[in-house]
Amino acid sequence: MLRSYLVGMLLAAASSCGAQGTWDMKYPGNQSLLAEKCGECLAALKNRPKEVQFGLFTDDQNDVWFVLSDPAFFDVLFKRASDGIAVDIVPRENYACGGSTAPQTTFNKGQLLKPVYLSELRKSQSTGFQGNTGWKVGHLTTAQAQSTHELNLVLLKDRHVCYYNSFYDLARYRWDLLNMGMYIDTLTYGGGFDTTQTQGRTSVMRRRELHFTIPFEKNKSTYSQQDLQPLYDSLRLTDFNIKRIDIEAFSSVEGPEARNIELQRGRAQSIVQALQAFQSPSIETHVNASENWVEFLRDVLLTSQAHLAGLPKSDVKEKLKDKRVAEQLEPVLSLHRKALITLELTRKDGLAALGREEVVKRFEQAIANRNIAQARALQNAVYERIIDGDLPSSFLDGLQVPAQREFADLINSRIAFKHFQDPRDALETYRALQELQRMQPEDAHIAYNLCAVTFRVWMLDGQVVDPVRFKRDIEDLRKKGIDEPLVLRMLVNHAILMAESHMYTRDYAKKDERMDYIHRNYGKLTLTSEDHLSLAQYFASYANFDKSIKVVKPLVTSVDCAEDILFYYLNLTIFDPDQTKKADYRSVVSNAVSKNKQRFCDLFLPYGHGGITFQLLDDPILKKMYCESCE
Repeated sequence: MLRSYLVGMLLAAASSCGAQGTWDMKYPGNQSLLAEKCGECLAALKNRPKEVQFGLFTDDQNDVWFVLSDPAFFDVLFKRASDGIAVDIVPRENYACGGSTAPQTTFNKGQLLKPVYLSELRKSQSTGFQGNTGWKVGHLTTAQAQSTHELNLVLLKDRHVCYYNSFYDLARYRWDLLNMGMYIDTLTYGGGFDTTQTQGRTSVMRRRELHFTIPFEKNKSTYSQQDLQPLYDSLRLTDFNIKRIDIEAFSSVEGPEARNIELQRGRAQSIVQALQAFQSPSIETHVNASENWVEFLRDVLLTSQAHLAGLPKSDVKEKLKDKRVAEQLEPVLSLHRKALITLELTRKDGLAALGREEVVKRFEQAIANRNIAQARALQNAVYERIIDGDLPSSFLDGLQVPAQREFADLINSRIAFKHFQDPRDALETYRALQELQRMQPEDAHIAYNLCAVTFRVWMLDGQVVDPVRFKRDIEDLRKKGIDEPLVLRMLVNHAILMAESHMYTRDYAKKDERMDYIHRNYGKLTLTSEDHLSLAQYFASYANFDKSIKVVKPLVTSVDCAEDILFYYLNLTIFDPDQTKKADYRSVVSNAVSKNKQRFCDLFLPYGHGGITFQLLDDPILKKMYCESCE
């Protein structure tokens, strides 16, 4: 999914023409002159096909180029000798915390390079910008090039400033289908793809997980095995080992931040140690500790101290030093001290300790004795050991299963597991499941797995799959006993791919019908965070940004909101002052800072250097949040 964020901003403040530092450029001083001089330019930009992209590029010689994806659009923008381009060099130092942003002159924010007009532009035209066309529009001095800066674009018609453009470099997110999972033993869900496209597949598959919350008592700094024994028993963990524990530990906001985080981290580690005491295998651990500003900013609005929600964090902490205020808010603050815990479990079956030869021997015996349950248990144990890296994937090939109907469940399970391990060859998985279904045509789990992998085959090669027949296969899952929510999830995915097909054939009416179906039905599904993100990215891929925001917004003020959801929401909204001025936006930013402060602060790095743009700090609300969290 790609959204263009080359956002143009026409400035409307009146000023005198030919102001100092603006060369020979003029600024329309009234609406009639604006319409006369700029109407043609603005109409061309308004009607620009979304496929036509433009930007500014600096090469190794510090030459600045105006780059267009379609060179024909150049002739639409520039027609007369007095039409041209200027570049505004905007310094990062203008946005330092502790001071106000440097005042904007006539229309520019920084230092204007000399404008370049049509005849000179034509002389410099060059191709080779990754398939795009460029025109040289200026040169940076060594000092300018070495400074932290961004380049803004000024379009001129008859030497009049008609368009001023800042560039936003927002992260690109891929969209994916709703996760349908596949039946291995029970319905198992593979890990999703990293939305930043930098880390590949996040996990092979999810084991059994438990989620729960432990409140922290104000004066209790550690937890013992005795403290957690009732919890351990209530979770019925005697048949499982804890493979991994993830803890999000939150403190209330009063007191020094460093001390609060240190205290919560210590409490979390004591929980890990207490749970470790219940088992011998070591527990993989991840702990994150932060102050719970998210819930404070929400909950304090319901108290007589509601005004605190509008104060800087440092002022809130100062107010809470007042014993009377702290005691008054203690019923609220007490709810904010807690740990959100996720346990990843593996079953205790005694098989993990078996040597390789013994596993093969027992599996062969189970097959020979037609003991399907024992063979399944051994096969599942091998899966666990492959996931953990204790066995190579090839080990499964040594566990022979006859191609007979009674072993179809074992074969189906193995095909699904291998697909989770390496989903790239979906066509091979598809053909193997087709062959298995011919052996056992009424098996619901085989039919479900075949439908799940058919989506991947369809995405790879639309000629392999008949969409009409495929939809009937999905609907037939109901007759085989597959639960309705799982069938509806697949039907939504089918509509997603059909919309892609209609878009490709330019049948926009049918595409819109599919989009409406998706929008009507996704609310009927139980969605994970990954599902919300997939749907939001899908709607955004068709520029339905309002729908995209609607999908993720209900999640972003929750303290346990997934990090990728938070930053995708920021991706959709942070450049829009109408969004950032909303009362709950500070809570969203606080949540993002709690999850990953560096990732939030990096949004304000220069365009092209890992950030969106530091010019986001023109928004006083964002500047306040940035300076509060990052400086």
